[in-house]
Amino acid sequence: MKRFLETALKRLGGGYIILVIVASQMTGMIGAIPGLVSMNLNIEPDADLVRLFSRLVPALVIFSQVLLVVIGWQITSATRKRLSEWKQGVLRPDAQSEFAAWKELTNFTTVYGAISFAGNFAILVLPPALIASSKGNVISSVFQPNSIDSPIPIYILLGGLASVLGATIFSLLLIERLTLPARLILLPASFETQLEGRTGVLIGFKFQILILGLIVIGLALIAPIGFQQTIRILYTEIASSQIFRDLQVQSILLSALTITLGVGFAYLATRSISDPVNEWLQTFQKIEQGDLKQRLPVTATDELATVAINFNRMVTRLENLQATLEQQVKERTRQLTATIEVGRVASSILDPDRLLEKVVNLITEQFDYYYAAIYLIDSSGKWAELKEATGQAGNILKQNRHRLEIAGRSMVGTCIRERSPRIAQNTAEEKLRFENPLLPYTRSEIALPLIAGDRVLGALDVQSTKASDFNVDLIETMQNMANQVSIALENARLFQEAQQSINELRSIQKQYLLEGWSGLRSFNETLEYGIGEPIEGASQVMETPIQLRDQTIGKVILEAREEWTPEQQSLVDAVAAQAAIALENARLVSESRQVATRERALAEINSKIWAAASIDSILQTVIKELGRRLDASNATIELNLDDEHDSA
Repeated sequence: MKRFLETALKRLGGGYIILVIVASQMTGMIGAIPGLVSMNLNIEPDADLVRLFSRLVPALVIFSQVLLVVIGWQITSATRKRLSEWKQGVLRPDAQSEFAAWKELTNFTTVYGAISFAGNFAILVLPPALIASSKGNVISSVFQPNSIDSPIPIYILLGGLASVLGATIFSLLLIERLTLPARLILLPASFETQLEGRTGVLIGFKFQILILGLIVIGLALIAPIGFQQTIRILYTEIASSQIFRDLQVQSILLSALTITLGVGFAYLATRSISDPVNEWLQTFQKIEQGDLKQRLPVTATDELATVAINFNRMVTRLENLQATLEQQVKERTRQLTATIEVGRVASSILDPDRLLEKVVNLITEQFDYYYAAIYLIDSSGKWAELKEATGQAGNILKQNRHRLEIAGRSMVGTCIRERSPRIAQNTAEEKLRFENPLLPYTRSEIALPLIAGDRVLGALDVQSTKASDFNVDLIETMQNMANQVSIALENARLFQEAQQSINELRSIQKQYLLEGWSGLRSFNETLEYGIGEPIEGASQVMETPIQLRDQTIGKVILEAREEWTPEQQSLVDAVAAQAAIALENARLVSESRQVATRERALAEINSKIWAAASIDSILQTVIKELGRRLDASNATIELNLDDEHDSA
């Protein structure tokens, strides 16, 4: 049934409402059966009245049904328009149209029900009752002294009331169910519009009308029976047993019809509540399992609709909250990832230029910012020089050796001067800011000082094309990255100084080794030793350098007929390394002995010099000891006093 209704709605569009009205009117005739049976049992019209009603009643029925269709067409103009647009695929969001169609559709059952009941009663019941009353028929009997007016008009009114009321209630229950697909389609997107436009009758009032209607129908059906049988007893000659039997049959029949009608009404009424509740339970289970995209179908126009709308609004807010939290977690994860990446770069790169290039590129890539730059204070302490920047503008600024005065009107200078972050959520309102013509799309900017210990090294400057693009969490993340960059820069500086010191020490050590071994070679002329005889013809020669602290002081040359293996090469290398250390130790020992000998000789000469008592003896002692100690062939000592020369 549901699929059939959806198919009809897709094919008819706005015409579906007319189909619903016609179908409910035709099916609603079932609700008029008890009233019609009651009139048929109680009314005994004459031949003229029968002929008149046989022509009048069908015409009135057709007229009333056509009139109700026309009225239904008129009171659903906004609904039909939106459904036709939906059928054509051109249904566009329009708050005013959505509200009008939704309000019209949720109020349609109430308005149509009131019009249907009043119209059918006025058109189908009142004219026959008035006609029957105008005939002035009376009931008389020879057994009764007085005649009474015919009760046919009353029977028509009571039976007609039961018929119209039963048909109307049955039609409204059908309309409520048949318009469900249309309500689901025309449900406004805004929850406020859904609540404001819902105008259906509340559940309590619905059941009051239903119960009251069943009571009225029951009274209208049962009441005429006793009155009609009483008249038959008094004004007819029918046996009392027959009258009581007819009374029993009519009472049972009309009671059964009333109960059947009540059961039908109760079934449709309870289904209008149980169906939504069952759908809600299924939706609750899916939401409980974590599917927050599920929504309760707004299938009613009463309190159930209000509950469903408010529940959907609550779930939507929960979904938005979950999405917001997920976005926040994602954003914080991205920030943490960027911070970790900057920390990794800072700990793995000791070259300041490469470090700065990596950091500014990471910031623009991870956070999708317009521009990022790092300024460092120059040696004078008056300027912040641009060391690295991103994009074409950054390349131009680096080529032009861009710099900003620390005492000037710029965010970079201010943050360095004040040793605190400087943030401009709207650059148009920031007064202390350098307006760079190469960066015309900047809408927000942040400058963070680079501080290492007590020293301010420079500033990190980041610019965005979005206004208010720097929230509290992002500012904290940026400051952490700036601190990591500061520490990395300081470590790079210390590393460079240490490398420079190490290189100086290596140079001194290398010079010392060269001088030491050069002197040793010149003293001993040749330092070489060999064994064996050279091989005539083809031979395999292996030369292994003897290296000491990256300085080659000699080499080992081996010659054989067969090719040298890698194991032999490794052995020779190991022996050469140990030989280098041993040779250096031997040189140092030899050098230490020479120094000790020289010191001892110096001590002996000094003792003899200090033992001499006169100038001549001192001079003689000095020249004799030096000549003897140095094995000189000739020795002379002179004293120059006032350009006069004495010799000894």
